Amino acid sequence: MEIRQIDYFVAVAQRKSFTKAADELYLSRQALSKAVRNLEHELGAKLLANREHHLELTEFGTDFLNDAAPVLQAYKELEQRYTVASGEAPLTYALSVAFSHGTALSLPERTVDAFRAKHPEIMLSAEEVTTEEAIGMIRSGESDISLVGSAPRYLSEFDIALVVETGVFVHVPIGDALASRDRLSLADLDGKPFITFGKRNHLHRYFMEACEAADVCPTILMTTSDVDLLVRSADEQQAFYFGFPPNVLEDEKEQRVLIAVDMGRDDAFGTYAIKRKGSVLSSSARAFWDYLGQL
Repeated sequence: MEIRQIDYFVAVAQRKSFTKAADELYLSRQALSKAVRNLEHELGAKLLANREHHLELTEFGTDFLNDAAPVLQAYKELEQRYTVASGEAPLTYALSVAFSHGTALSLPERTVDAFRAKHPEIMLSAEEVTTEEAIGMIRSGESDISLVGSAPRYLSEFDIALVVETGVFVHVPIGDALASRDRLSLADLDGKPFITFGKRNHLHRYFMEACEAADVCPTILMTTSDVDLLVRSADEQQAFYFGFPPNVLEDEKEQRVLIAVDMGRDDAFGTYAIKRKGSVLSSSARAFWDYLGQL
């Protein structure tokens, strides 16, 4: 058993795909598959199995991954340390992160730049996508870590870490009686016209479930995933809509004010980092996960 075989197996196991792992490792799929099969032969047990067209770890494969991943990480860190010390070109480790729309704005200023400066050996690939796409990229292994605007109840299939608690804010038309309030309750919003992102958006779900529990019925005029259309329509129809906290994005328009809403719920809405439940992160992903936990 060689460290190269362990590296190949861990890449496949973390991405649940020979094709994605082969692309990252710059190998042919056939060569990668053969290397993993040879490892299974040496170990005398199957590590991976195709179940309903999905690649999954066997029970033995899960145990082996949990034992092997820390060994692989320690080896790569050792290799990195002594390669740099010898004056040779440092190794580069890949890290894929998906940001759902708006989550990057919720982080402290220059968060990603500071991480890159701290870890020049990590090549960070960052992509901004919808919340559902960010979640799907974790399921498929396309992303090591995703950041999503959500609440714990919608993320139970993942390991999660709260990065920034944003809460819920709404834009209120300046002519509405509520515009002079410092904070709003759900009851204040009963019957108020709203334009939102729709039921697939986690903030919409979070808000509507809280309203239902409080027997509050805002009037949903329209749902759209197009931000420009949403804002324009809300302004035209004097409707309420969700906004970023003022410390995240300042509102420069004079026809509305941004006000926080007391949701009456225990679970916090915010920016969460997510990863596959129980998965062992690569050294680069672990560095980013730990970095987010220190923000």
